[in-house]
Amino acid sequence: MNEKKQAIRTVLIPESGLVLEPQHSRESFVGTDFSRVLAHLIGKTSSGGILIKATSGGSLHVVTAGVPFEIYAVNNGTAADAYNAGDTFEFATAFNVTDILVEIFAATISFRNEAGVWLGNKALPVGFHSIDFINYGIRIRNRTGGSNSVYEFTSYQ
Repeated sequence: MNEKKQAIRTVLIPESGLVLEPQHSRESFVGTDFSRVLAHLIGKTSSGGILIKATSGGSLHVVTAGVPFEIYAVNNGTAADAYNAGDTFEFATAFNVTDILVEIFAATISFRNEAGVWLGNKALPVGFHSIDFINYGIRIRNRTGGSNSVYEFTSYQ
């Protein structure tokens, strides 16, 4: 069988956190051969590749702080009976987790997906809610007309 090679053109080497000798290779390829190797795993960042580590138990070490989030946005207000612009928050980049505090009166929320489509309604009773869901927006309205929900969203990415 003829070996086929595929060149990797994305610049990932040198990786941050790994000392190499020589520091640069001319090219990297993906081949059809299967072999046992001692490999290093790298991730692509805006400034190049970075070495990804494992825990002593062999699990992938993905964050040092316990959570992978670096940015959050806080929005709050008093909801209306119908979805409106003042209670609709849209994001250009995805948020991964949204904490929602409904202080008084139950609310109904809806998340926006990457395609810009608002998904189905989700009822929230009074209280604190944390939802792990990749979204590009959130909107809120009163669950019961005339019972104005007071809310705060904290979205993390």
